[in-house]
Amino acid sequence: EENVDSRDKISSLSNDLLIRILSLVSTREAVATMILSKRWRDIWTLVPKLEYNDYDEYKSISCYGIDIEKVVANAADRYLCKLDLELHWTWRATSLPKSLYTCKTLVEVNLLDIILVDVPSSIFLPSLKILRLFFVKFKDEDSFKRLVSSCSVLAKLTVFLGITDFRTHPFSMLNKFRFDVPHIFVLCKTGDKFLQTIPILSCLFVTLKDPMTLKFSGITTFSRLRSFKLFSYGDLWLELLSFILNNSPRLGDLYILDNGHQPGNLPLSWQQPSLVPSCLTSRLEVFAWKRYRASEEKKQVLRYILANSKCLKKVTITLYQPPIV
Repeated sequence: EENVDSRDKISSLSNDLLIRILSLVSTREAVATMILSKRWRDIWTLVPKLEYNDYDEYKSISCYGIDIEKVVANAADRYLCKLDLELHWTWRATSLPKSLYTCKTLVEVNLLDIILVDVPSSIFLPSLKILRLFFVKFKDEDSFKRLVSSCSVLAKLTVFLGITDFRTHPFSMLNKFRFDVPHIFVLCKTGDKFLQTIPILSCLFVTLKDPMTLKFSGITTFSRLRSFKLFSYGDLWLELLSFILNNSPRLGDLYILDNGHQPGNLPLSWQQPSLVPSCLTSRLEVFAWKRYRASEEKKQVLRYILANSKCLKKVTITLYQPPIV
């Protein structure tokens, strides 16, 4: 009879190979290997990438036997390079350990949903190049400002902000916001307090049913804003557009997606600015209006932008196509 070698050959591999294997599976699966033997007890703590996904509506984090704050703290102490943390169904906001904010090796952070961002006064992330925050909760208005200003690399890079007033958020859409260049990307709701501290924006994405709900209190100018994309699901967007044009002197890319009238919306009322915004006369190079509907008010808006934009290089106007019944 053929002798079958039942020895555990995987455990005899080097730490580097075992770490590489565990980096290809979820954190929950990696942590589970600690019960295999003494050889595996601490291997998972050396994995440079941390991912945690909680999709179970009826279980809390403790039911999985994983304390997220302790796991992240453990990883931060072991030269963590990338953190992906998604908590969709937990009943309370999960705090991150203070040690994460002083992790010198951290290069990329992706946080999604019920996560509390409470940035301490002492923060030092010298290697952080990519920061993505999707619908997280900021403890106070200064947390985001401290986070960005304390990252010597990020503070000089592109800052993207997406704002929405939708009550439900298709998480699959987040896969579209994957940029290779070093950047900050934040996706938030209209009522988030930290909106008052975002004049450092490079790109702004707005998806609103009612743009009138968006208030940029205390902001007099978006001195770095280069791109503005408005995805409007109603007709109350002219005031917001006027505000952006008048307060974004470096705006070079303007995109409007017009999804038409919503019940209860007031009709558009275009009031031509007394002074032509400086971005139109000296900066705007790309202008696109998708699903354009030729009402009298929208014709006035289109004429004004085209007549006063002196640097335009590319204009795209796509007409609305009514559904075929």
